[in-house]
Amino acid sequence: MAQQRLWDGCSRARRAHNTMCISDTPCRENAVPWYRTLNSPVRNFEKTRTEFQELLAKPIRELGLKLEGSPLERFVQQLYRELESKGIHKFRPLCYLTDEWGCPSGEPVIGIPFYLANPDLAQLERDMNDLEDAREIMMYMRHEAGHAFNYAYQLYKSAEWRDLFGPFRRAYRDNYRPIPFSRNFVRHMAGWYAQKHPDEDFAETFAVWLTPRSQWRKRYTGWGALAKLQYVDRLARKVGNLEPIRRRGRTDITVDEMESTVGEFYRLSLPEEIPVQELALDTDLADIFNISRKRRKGVRPAHEMLRQHRKPIVDKVAYWSGVQRPIVKRLVEAICKRVEELGLRVDIRRESEYLTEFTVYTTALSMNYLIRGKFIHS
Repeated sequence: MAQQRLWDGCSRARRAHNTMCISDTPCRENAVPWYRTLNSPVRNFEKTRTEFQELLAKPIRELGLKLEGSPLERFVQQLYRELESKGIHKFRPLCYLTDEWGCPSGEPVIGIPFYLANPDLAQLERDMNDLEDAREIMMYMRHEAGHAFNYAYQLYKSAEWRDLFGPFRRAYRDNYRPIPFSRNFVRHMAGWYAQKHPDEDFAETFAVWLTPRSQWRKRYTGWGALAKLQYVDRLARKVGNLEPIRRRGRTDITVDEMESTVGEFYRLSLPEEIPVQELALDTDLADIFNISRKRRKGVRPAHEMLRQHRKPIVDKVAYWSGVQRPIVKRLVEAICKRVEELGLRVDIRRESEYLTEFTVYTTALSMNYLIRGKFIHS
């Protein structure tokens, strides 16, 4: 994003060390990452697996993590192959391990989360949050490559770029309000992310254009976004054989500079819980999960069902509502916690019905938040 991290160069680790973001592009220090973020409640942090306790105590810089030879290397090589197949022969952005996805502001390099470079760290991340799968990793890689491509050739300085995407210097807004289903923007990452900022609009457009078999010409026929995709396609042919204006860039904090321990890294990401009592959920939840307490056969705890399907619910609500994923995730986790406290249950033969109603209910609450700034309007 030009940083998920989308806050480009203004990382959690940097904030933890009380340093400032100095950049000639808009600072995104407080921006909430679009695609994935560690900002999720990890209330069982101290109860994590015994085999991970030693890992949690280690400084990250002492883990000996390298991108070369790690599970991530194949994704970097895939990105380079995709660029080559699209006729971009001279641009190969440096990729490095850091605390989060992102391109430091104005720098043609790509930061990748360090936990993806080690199987044990990846499992810990899976336990703590929602680990990216291979498809998601490539989505992030293409998006960040869009930022790096923009910076490497300084495309944002041209009048045509500004006419299509808007002013590059426009201020970032943490809580942008997207226009759902707008055809002036491509659809790639969750939350209608292309609408957040002109720089993100270009990166998302580039990612869609770069994705193999995306059939962007067919899919976006009649859309305003098609002109942006055609611009990227023309531009790639124009600069494909040209050396970047900025061949190298400065990295943000690297994995070898991260002094915090793995445990401290996760503790710093713990947000405030959503006060369940303020949501006044009990009556609604009892209506959704309306199984008699006396029934014993063919039922199971509702919270077990919800936690089993939590990730796809969060993903889809965030994608279609435009509400930032961390907010949706905290909402769903708060509701799941209350469902467990109330001892609500489901008929196992009707689980698809419960999931449908719960997803619609969560979407309605999320849209309330998007429009009014709070989940319940009193």
